Amino acid sequence: MRQIPILGTIRGLRSFYFGYISFLVPLFLKHIGYSDIEVGVYALVATIASAALVLVSGFMGDLYSKKKTLIIMSGLPAFIFVIFLLTHNFAITFITAIFGISFSAIGGGAGGGPVAPIMTAFVADKVSSSKRTRIYSLLMIVSIVSAIAGSFVSSVFEKYISDFYTYLFLLALLLNLSSIALTFMLEDTKIRKREKDEKRQVIPKKSGKNILKIGLSGALGSAGLGVITPIISLWFLEIGLQPYIISIIFTASYVAAGVGVIFSLSMEHIFGSIYAIGIFRTLGSVLFIVMPFVPPLVAGGVYALRTGFYQLALPIRQSFQMGLLNAEERARGNSLTGIARRLPYGVSTTFGSFLLSAGSIIFMFTFAGIVSLFDPILYVFFFRKYNNKGKDA
Repeated sequence: MRQIPILGTIRGLRSFYFGYISFLVPLFLKHIGYSDIEVGVYALVATIASAALVLVSGFMGDLYSKKKTLIIMSGLPAFIFVIFLLTHNFAITFITAIFGISFSAIGGGAGGGPVAPIMTAFVADKVSSSKRTRIYSLLMIVSIVSAIAGSFVSSVFEKYISDFYTYLFLLALLLNLSSIALTFMLEDTKIRKREKDEKRQVIPKKSGKNILKIGLSGALGSAGLGVITPIISLWFLEIGLQPYIISIIFTASYVAAGVGVIFSLSMEHIFGSIYAIGIFRTLGSVLFIVMPFVPPLVAGGVYALRTGFYQLALPIRQSFQMGLLNAEERARGNSLTGIARRLPYGVSTTFGSFLLSAGSIIFMFTFAGIVSLFDPILYVFFFRKYNNKGKDA
């Protein structure tokens, strides 16, 4: 448990700048001359790169070292911020997509980049199963509070500083380097030594069936959410909202997410882990369909509300999944399910950018809401038998 405060601080620093980076990068790319479609293609490349890095990080974490893998993967965003600070050249800035930046804000559905499977597995290694949901909830609250602070700071910069992109990317770079320094203080988790006659099993076969089920439901959910969430800031911009207003909307969404996470443990006790996931992920999907039919500021409020519902289910889902996967295969399992979410997410983002460019807004939001519903529906179908049996399968 001594490691949890360090992990919490690392997450807090990362979440501060990701609290605005996730929506600032599409705005920045648009600012330096990218079209909506080019932003979508950038997001596709970034998502494919992130998926590859997620796979590498999970396997390295389980088979080599979680701590060293975390240090390596945490350093990748620094290259992005340095390039954004030094040049606006199209070709050079496009290269930053390969460093695995996540276009998914809180409640986005694609996970948190190549660091996410390591962080989640690290916590599971350090905490007993009975305390996982509580610890994941506390760490999520730390992330959300920090993201709120970061989003609020960005709104102030965007309102009062003309060259706000430079200052915000510089701040992100400094916080990224600070989080890496703290990672060196972590105690690595032990990798189980093989017996002399035991072969190293690279593919996580013990958890294989459950990984497939989690991956399938997550893939369909991300295929829906990816149409909108990575480029939602562009839509808000096109319907007339200023960047600082967009920051305020994201701040409100983080507040809603924080409130949701506070109630996650209670909802798990009331409904059971699987039904709680199903109910609140369903609400998070359905509200997307409402957004294009209401005034811009109301749409911002609806977006914040659906983020709260979506995020409420996350610590429950993390805790359940860690109990479902074999302890020796957690990081790899997280990586494989992460890839299942990220690849459809990137493809659907490109599709969404075409719809946004063509003005097919109602279809874009309706498609996202309906397709993302398959995630909670399949999750309940696959795992409902565990609803009243605790978190461990």
